[in-house]
Amino acid sequence: MRLRAHHYLSILAASILVAVPVWAHTDSVQLQLDHPVTISGTQLKPGDYNLKVEDSGKDVNIFHDGNKIAQVPCKWVQLSKKAEYSDVQFTKNRITELDFHGKTQAVRFN
Repeated sequence: MRLRAHHYLSILAASILVAVPVWAHTDSVQLQLDHPVTISGTQLKPGDYNLKVEDSGKDVNIFHDGNKIAQVPCKWVQLSKKAEYSDVQFTKNRITELDFHGKTQAVRFN
């Protein structure tokens, strides 16, 4: 009987581990650049990019032509209201913040 209970607990634990990635959510922003910019010290050349971050993630993954080209640190900040649309904010030629449509949190870069 004890062996059978252990077997069922193992199956339950494996099922939970498989389901956990379903709960994680990734936010992303499309970005089209016509001049070079930097993000957390990483320079991006002109082109099309996809910036992705998981909920509560500490890094933003940068994709170009479907390939991950960089990973940069970020920090989550609380917004005063939900973002009306996804947006990339700049200061001069530096990306400073990513806002996500319908979210009250954004990511900022040093």
